[in-house]
Amino acid sequence: MDRLPDYVSSRFDHLSQARGVTSDHALWVPGRIEVLGKHTDYAGGDSLTCASTHGMVAFVLGHDSPSLIIEDASRHQHVELRYDDPSPQASWTRYPSAVLKRVIRHFGAPSSGIRIVLYSDLPTASGMSSSSALIVTVLLALLGHIDRKGVPLRTREDLAGFAGAIESGADWRDLKGDDGVGTRGGSQDHTAILCAREGMLSLFGYQPIRCHERVGLPDSVSFLVAGSGVKARKTGEAKHAYNRASQRAAHVARLYSQDLDEYYPHMGAMMAAPHFDRESLRWAIPDDDLWDRFQQFEREVDHVLPKALRAVAASDWDTFGKVTAESQSMAAKWLHNQIPETQALAACAVDLGALGASSFGAGFGGAVWALVPSETAESFAEAWKAAYAEKFPLRAQDMVLLGDQPGIPAWTSEVGFLDDLG
Repeated sequence: MDRLPDYVSSRFDHLSQARGVTSDHALWVPGRIEVLGKHTDYAGGDSLTCASTHGMVAFVLGHDSPSLIIEDASRHQHVELRYDDPSPQASWTRYPSAVLKRVIRHFGAPSSGIRIVLYSDLPTASGMSSSSALIVTVLLALLGHIDRKGVPLRTREDLAGFAGAIESGADWRDLKGDDGVGTRGGSQDHTAILCAREGMLSLFGYQPIRCHERVGLPDSVSFLVAGSGVKARKTGEAKHAYNRASQRAAHVARLYSQDLDEYYPHMGAMMAAPHFDRESLRWAIPDDDLWDRFQQFEREVDHVLPKALRAVAASDWDTFGKVTAESQSMAAKWLHNQIPETQALAACAVDLGALGASSFGAGFGGAVWALVPSETAESFAEAWKAAYAEKFPLRAQDMVLLGDQPGIPAWTSEVGFLDDLG
């Protein structure tokens, strides 16, 4: 663990001391910040992300029974999922259950029992991808205890795509899907978790997964992430609203395909077609709600993302603030995934002088990031929390406020595993 940053190694020390365990097989799996690219990944678009410096550390150990045991030291939760019946036992166990079912179905059960002892400082249902981090943690633990000779995962991008397919239930190459966890999303979160670079923002595409460009974030600026106090539970209250955003995107591509007697699997493929025509699309989808969904996707991918990337590269924070404000406005007006609390958090941050601010993740709750000068981050955080408390005093009581920088991607002590994936 000598090559790990202090913020990771100190968490391993904390877990070891708190639970009195250690193991030769250790895992670090970060959360992620979606900088820009709201609900674009599953629709064939790009997004700008980074790994968080907050995440999960885990020790992976063996035990005698044919089952997966997960002990969450941060939330005092414990679950045992049997290999012969890995059915979920509580809402949060849908995630490890989905991973275990799919790994067993495709690659066979581990030869022995596995015990994962983990600690996480990611707020749950906050938009920072605690659920996807749990999926990646369990997947890496299981893959470390099976014969990987026949496992078709050759790169980190492969692993991210497969992890995303586990969560959504989608097919992955020749490996057939299932019900997943009930949400129909993409692989953005898993890609950021596994393929990020320390100190950098990364522009990824997802159909297939590929990194288009990376840009360094100067040390002179930092992220602050504020939880709104409204949980964004993708498998709970927000699931249907989240899936509706996905369904609207798929419906746009389907109607355009029918109108042209062609097949476009998503809006990204539709827009990349040589003879794509916006006017023809408008005739194909006269429904204003679907047109709004297309406009949000088109503007986010073709305008907001490239301008934001160039602005970060040039430290042009005026332009960066303008395009992030546009993304936030479109999320409320056209994507319809905002609530008054996230809108207020973003507006308060801008009023206080943030270089940019945006809600992120699934929406319908969750968190907002603000980019601020590093030297004023502490005082800005206090002022931001006070401003939010004036508007939503009860929500502010549950507000989580974290400082962040682009961190390292997922890491395992199992020699050569992720390194061999590239």
